Amino acid sequence: MRVAVATAAGLGALALPGTLKLALRGCLRVSVDGITTIDDAVAACRRSGLAGWDLVAFAQRLVARQFGVYSTRNWWDTPARAFEHGMGYCTQYSLALEQVLDRPGFDTQAVHSLKVRVDRRPDWTMGHTWLRMRIADETRDVCAGHEENAPGRVGFTPILPVWPGNRLVFFLTHLGMIPFCGFVEWRALLSGKGDSVWTFVE
Repeated sequence: MRVAVATAAGLGALALPGTLKLALRGCLRVSVDGITTIDDAVAACRRSGLAGWDLVAFAQRLVARQFGVYSTRNWWDTPARAFEHGMGYCTQYSLALEQVLDRPGFDTQAVHSLKVRVDRRPDWTMGHTWLRMRIADETRDVCAGHEENAPGRVGFTPILPVWPGNRLVFFLTHLGMIPFCGFVEWRALLSGKGDSVWTFVE
């Protein structure tokens, strides 16, 4: 019991700077083209009349538009709640997209690599979560990180092995982010040098 209380207190302390910044900004529900929830997104996909990879591309762009802010500060949000708030990081927006695409019955698999090289910033490598999807005999990578992405065109290249996602994998990677992001937020606060450019990008 004491360990659980100490752990919760530690996580709360790590989250404090980022939480205060979100509170000052206001963490409200976001509506983009009348879409606020995962259910709204699923309904929009059904109304589109699209199928196959065209529908996947439609859903990917929809989720990318909804996540107008890349944020590592609201790490406690579930993918569905992060979708409603319009902000989150790769695991949140990828699992939100997976929820949207699972409803029509697509064969989706969330995957993760501990290091990818981003096309826009080849000097910067990081871990990343995205979807690997199969339609008929074709498999493509799908990522909602940017609206201009498309099935099979994701803007990054895995450097380390790609692992199939499951609850344990995402729990451990998410858990590893918390102390790192908390340290970055505290360092920004105490040093007075300002936020790191990747922690909250509108």
